[in-house]
Amino acid sequence: MPGVLYRTIRAVCAVVGRLLFRIEVSGLEHLPRAADGRPAGGWIACGLPHRTWAEPFVLLFTLPARPRIVMLGEGPTMFGSPWRALLVRRVGGAIPVWPGSGARGYRHVAGAVERVIGAGAIFSIFPEVGPPSRPPALRRLSPGVARLAQRGAAPVVPIIFGGTHDLYLRRRIIVRILPATPPPSPDADARALDAWLAGLLADAQAAADETHAAADASPPRRRWWRWLHGPFPRAG
Repeated sequence: MPGVLYRTIRAVCAVVGRLLFRIEVSGLEHLPRAADGRPAGGWIACGLPHRTWAEPFVLLFTLPARPRIVMLGEGPTMFGSPWRALLVRRVGGAIPVWPGSGARGYRHVAGAVERVIGAGAIFSIFPEVGPPSRPPALRRLSPGVARLAQRGAAPVVPIIFGGTHDLYLRRRIIVRILPATPPPSPDADARALDAWLAGLLADAQAAADETHAAADASPPRRRWWRWLHGPFPRAG
C-alpha cells in the first residue's frame, strides 16, 4: 500500500493543481487494467506536447496512485532544486538523463526502463525533441521511444495536453488519454520503427489539434498570474 507521505504529497499536488487550473480529463477507460479491473503497469505513458512545467505535474495526479510512475527527464531539471527532487522521488521515481552521457548513458537508461516495465510500474516519457513549435503543432518524436517500447515489449499510451502553451490562473487544461498503441514487433527494423513512430505522431497530432481548440474556445477577458507560465521556450 502507498505510504502516508506518498499519499499526502499526491493529494497536495492534486489540490494545488485544481486550484490553479481547470483540468478536464477524458479517456481514463483507455488506461491498461488487470483482469480484476485494477489499474495495471508495464506500459509507457507518452506525454504530448511538453511546453511548460505543468504537463508532468498534471500527469502525476491524473494517473492512478498505483502502479508507481517513473519519469524520464533531464537530470539538471529534475534535481535542480530540493522541492523538485523531493516531488520526483516521493510521488514517483526518476530516470535522469545527464548532458554528455552519450551511448553509455542511453544503455543505462534503456536498462533502467526495462526494469521499470518488468517490475509492473509505469514509465513516463515526454519524447518531443527539436526546436519550439507553434501550438498546436507537435515537435518531432525521438526514435528512442520506439526502441524503448520495442525493448520492453510495452504498449504506449499517448496522453495529450491542451492549453499548457499559455498558463495563467484558472487556465482551462484539457487532458485526453488515447487508446494504447501496441509496441513494435521484436524483429522490426529501422524502417518499421520509423513507420511506427510516424503513426504515433499522427494520432497524437490529431488529438493535440482538438485539445488545443477546446482549451482556447472561451478565453477569459483578463489573464491573472501570467508568471505561472515560467521561462519555458517550447511554444515558438
